[in-house]
Amino acid sequence: MEPEFSVGDRIKVVLCTDEHDPIPAGATGTVTHWNPHPLVRQLGIAWDAPHAHRRLMLTLVGDGDRVARL
Repeated sequence: MEPEFSVGDRIKVVLCTDEHDPIPAGATGTVTHWNPHPLVRQLGIAWDAPHAHRRLMLTLVGDGDRVARL
């Protein structure tokens, strides 16, 4: 089975569910870390400007954050 994401993949945010300070839909970045745990899949991202200062990891579970590969 091929991994869902690899370090270096480019992604675009479809939905970020962080209730306090979400990354807006359409923001882009490069995958720096991928944790494909079956229950909590976490994606580390080096965000492009103007979000480059952010360190928010996305959590891909059920109705959680969603991204698309570029």
